[in-house]
Amino acid sequence: MKKILLILTVLFSFTVFSQKQTNGKIYIDHPAIDVVNQFNEAYISGDLDKLRELVTDDVKVWTLRNRQANGLNWILGTSNYLSKNLINFEIKHYGGAYPDVFEYKQDDVVDVKTYEFLTGYDKNTGLDLNMPRYGTYRMTAKGDRIQTLWINDDQILWQKNWDAYETSENGVIYKDHPLVTKVRLLYQSYKTGDVEKIKANYTENTIFYDVMNSGIDEFKNLEEEFAQFDNYMEMFEIVDIKESGFPDVLDYSGDGAVVISWTDITFKNKKSGNTKTVSQHIQHWFNDEGEIIREDYYFNPAQLPQ
Repeated sequence: MKKILLILTVLFSFTVFSQKQTNGKIYIDHPAIDVVNQFNEAYISGDLDKLRELVTDDVKVWTLRNRQANGLNWILGTSNYLSKNLINFEIKHYGGAYPDVFEYKQDDVVDVKTYEFLTGYDKNTGLDLNMPRYGTYRMTAKGDRIQTLWINDDQILWQKNWDAYETSENGVIYKDHPLVTKVRLLYQSYKTGDVEKIKANYTENTIFYDVMNSGIDEFKNLEEEFAQFDNYMEMFEIVDIKESGFPDVLDYSGDGAVVISWTDITFKNKKSGNTKTVSQHIQHWFNDEGEIIREDYYFNPAQLPQ
């Protein structure tokens, strides 16, 4: 019985392995890679004559943006524009990536697959255009020219750059507004030194960002913020808070509103009796219900009176 099982196991193994069938080869070195490298060099430098030599007249270019293929004019047009308008324009492999050549036996085609990074910034918009760029270059039968090109890159970033050429609104700025009133009332409550009265201007979920004394996006919750406030109030007293200029409401399109304000806050050192006025820039973020959901402030403890 054991012999029969062993024979069946061997036969099954042969059956499984016989189901595998190669459909070509993968190369790390291949003449087609040289053609692709020449193409990228010509594309970056804007050498349009060289590009014409390296692609077929009926070359097709597929991108994530278009449902239909582009042609030779797309290659020449984008190369001409990018080479003249992108500073430090490069297309290079990154990390340990390198191109592969897939030689498909069944279809009798050769594809070069690249795993590159496009870098540079547009001198007209100042926007960094740094993005992964995965390309597939299908070669002609002779292997000396590119007949089809598939490019996968960051179309959202490209669109952001094209939009930056235009002037577009993103909301309205108000000088007088109900949210300005809420911020002014908040400052009035700080003058009282009454913590519970101050906290009533916030919600339980309000977050606080001490920009100059915290890590990037390192927020405190309401209790953490006022625990620190209590520590300061043991040593200092708020004598006065005055507006510097006037607050602005930035009512963003679809993203809520932010009140930005500038104040001069006078502190008194309870031990020494010294006073000092500290200028503050503060931002209050509001939800659709008019509640403060976030407060950003730029506070330098070194400015407090000694």
